[in-house]
Amino acid sequence: MRILYFTCLILLGNCGQALALQSVQKPALPPCSLHAKVGVVAGWPPLTSVNEAGVAEGLDIDIARLVFERANMCIEFIRLPSAARSFAQLTKGVVDVVLMVSYTFKRKQWGHYSIPYRKERMRLFALKQQSQPVLSLMSLLSTGVTVGLSIGSYYGEEVKALARNERFTGQFIGISSIQRRIELLNKQRVDFIVEDEIIGNYLSRKWSDTPIYRWSYPIHDNEVHFLLRKEKFNKLQRQRINNEIEALQPRIQAMVERYRQQTKAQ
Repeated sequence: MRILYFTCLILLGNCGQALALQSVQKPALPPCSLHAKVGVVAGWPPLTSVNEAGVAEGLDIDIARLVFERANMCIEFIRLPSAARSFAQLTKGVVDVVLMVSYTFKRKQWGHYSIPYRKERMRLFALKQQSQPVLSLMSLLSTGVTVGLSIGSYYGEEVKALARNERFTGQFIGISSIQRRIELLNKQRVDFIVEDEIIGNYLSRKWSDTPIYRWSYPIHDNEVHFLLRKEKFNKLQRQRINNEIEALQPRIQAMVERYRQQTKAQ
């Protein structure tokens, strides 16, 4: 019995040492180095939306989760009333991050840009199929057509310059939501709408009873960034985010391509 008793003690001791060694070799994950609030415009599925349970979802939501998790930062998604109010909410500290931001010098005063994390491709959508090449947006506008745009969005220098031209100003119609833009297109109140091709392909199928066609003219091929509130992120934290965006590019591009294929135009 004494021999059996000492044998058990030895075995228990060895088990304890093994467990202790495992706990040393597998350290606990460090707590989040930073907590940030990420603004979500719900009306841009499948890029950003909020489902019935109140959970943010979409391509850019997935990218943000991936990047900030890898940067060891915890994020909370905050629903925003509109794209036009995103930057005001950032400067007020209601949110710390705005998604899908195109670079403009004016927006730089509102926050720090991350390096670009993906590209967006803005295209024309119409009720009729494209029958001949569009040489320029000016040549198309010269035929008298009207174009519906999102209020507060940036569509590149070509659209910006034409919208300021007195000859074409009345042909650009600001429309608050994509649902309303599709509705007005179906009612032929506007001849075209301009959307990111993934959003346009997805929502024109979902919300239109008639076929809507994507035209090939590149209104604006553009890189998008996270815009980070200046008072929230220090230089080291911004560099960490940029490092993760760079390291994750193969995965991000695969995600973008998957969404693009799922929403392929008619």
